[in-house]
Amino acid sequence: MGTVSDAEKKPAVIFVLGGPGSGKGTQCANVVEHFGYTHLSAGDLLRAEIKSGSENGTMIQNMIKEGKIVPSEVTIKLLQKAMQESGNDKFLIDGFPRNEENRAAFEAVTKIEPAFVLFFDCPEEEMERRILSRNQGREDDNIETIRKRFNVFLESSLPVVEYYESKGKVRKVDAAKSVEEVFEAVKAIFTPKEEKVKHHSYAISPCIENNLTLKVSLYASFKKLLQTFSFLIGSIVAIQLPFISRVLNAIRILLKGYREELSFSDTYGPPVTETSLEHNKKVAV
Repeated sequence: MGTVSDAEKKPAVIFVLGGPGSGKGTQCANVVEHFGYTHLSAGDLLRAEIKSGSENGTMIQNMIKEGKIVPSEVTIKLLQKAMQESGNDKFLIDGFPRNEENRAAFEAVTKIEPAFVLFFDCPEEEMERRILSRNQGREDDNIETIRKRFNVFLESSLPVVEYYESKGKVRKVDAAKSVEEVFEAVKAIFTPKEEKVKHHSYAISPCIENNLTLKVSLYASFKKLLQTFSFLIGSIVAIQLPFISRVLNAIRILLKGYREELSFSDTYGPPVTETSLEHNKKVAV
């Protein structure tokens, strides 16, 4: 069998989706730092094209102002160029595809299906609060445009998430939490299974060691307690044994005397006393 050349190898692509202000950019930067991916933001590429002053850039600017989605072929062309120039083979594509047409066009043109979709799920009011507070000077960061973008996401992008979910390719993250908490969830998704097992074994080893140490310590303490208790019982028995022996001996003597008295009464009758003699005299008269 022949080997597949580097030129024929398909890059690993992960689509990163979520509403505006869900924290996609922040988390993508963290993934790049920890896992070596190249982050390609469709929005950043489009804004860079706008700044270039090209005819394409002007068209893109007008569509963004209206809250519309830029044609697929424009965005895909920008993404392909960025992927080729990166020199990497694994990519986070942020904010794309934004609709079913984007998705179908990307797979048809690039012949690449995503490994999975990383979906940042965040309530609309939280996303709105974040966008209004970040003050990055973006043209589309005003309340009217923000709400248009929310509507576009709900109507167009969520069906993409649902499509990949039906294929078992969606990894959903609760993006309403803090940046640190969200990244912990993201790390769990990107960490290979063998590393998770290794980390887990290292994590529980101190626990096991501590439990064994505790058990040995408890056993030693219990053994010492038993030894002390045995010594005390032995001491008590040693001290009390002569006394108990004397008591038992006295009981034996008393019992012996009682038995002898009973035997005498049975043979000779009750013992003679002064009262009994007087009684006998009266009877004789």
